[in-house]
Amino acid sequence: MKKYIFPLLLVGLVSCGSDNSKEEKTADKKTIVKHFKNEAEMDQQVLELKKITESSGLTANSLHYEKGDGTMVEVIGHLDTANVIQIIEEQFSEGSGKTNGTRFYFLNNGKPFVTQELIDQVNGSNEAVFIDRISYYDAKGKVIKTKERRASFEDDINKMSYKAAPLHAISVDKAMDALNSQKEFATTFQGFVNQDMFSYIILGPDDPNGFTTALRLDYKDQLVNILASDPEKYMGAHVKVNFEVHVDRGFEFQIYAGGKFVD
Repeated sequence: MKKYIFPLLLVGLVSCGSDNSKEEKTADKKTIVKHFKNEAEMDQQVLELKKITESSGLTANSLHYEKGDGTMVEVIGHLDTANVIQIIEEQFSEGSGKTNGTRFYFLNNGKPFVTQELIDQVNGSNEAVFIDRISYYDAKGKVIKTKERRASFEDDINKMSYKAAPLHAISVDKAMDALNSQKEFATTFQGFVNQDMFSYIILGPDDPNGFTTALRLDYKDQLVNILASDPEKYMGAHVKVNFEVHVDRGFEFQIYAGGKFVD
């Protein structure tokens, strides 16, 4: 269960390294830039980041984004006690339904130095395969080594050994865009939906093929009242929202927690 879910504004500050306040400057000073000599040092730093973020229990969630074809993206930033993101976790599913999984980006001074992909996939022969792929990057962000292991089932992957694989770099940019609700994840008003006894506000970019997200309206604030007064007029208006993730019977859902127009 997630301990904390921060407003998206905070995500933007910690991920972009803004220095608009004394608190953020203090957090930046606590960020230690490592200069790695080899793979073993990188692996050790990954373990240290996992311990640091697990100990703090602080997370920053993106909204849960989907497309009509079933493509899904949701991102979790794992923070240290100084509110600095140290690990980015990108959960995804492709529209074909044949590939889904999680990508982890382990950060050094805000840039990935190790990435790990845990992918559940159905190959061209319609056979299931689980892939655990790790890539290492130099200080300039260039991939320098990739290794992977494969098994028919996720439960068997730990029995396998890593083997050298073709260099495979992945970019953190899409995950950061989701965390910051920008570009293809921009939150513009796209209308309301009523389902059963609940109402939802729909957000997404001005693109019929873009990612959208729905937040349940358990109350109406000034923003919702204005949008509801003339939905056609405000269609496409850029808004920023706060939200909470609730869990009920094993299902997570987003609850609208206030918002405002963005110029």
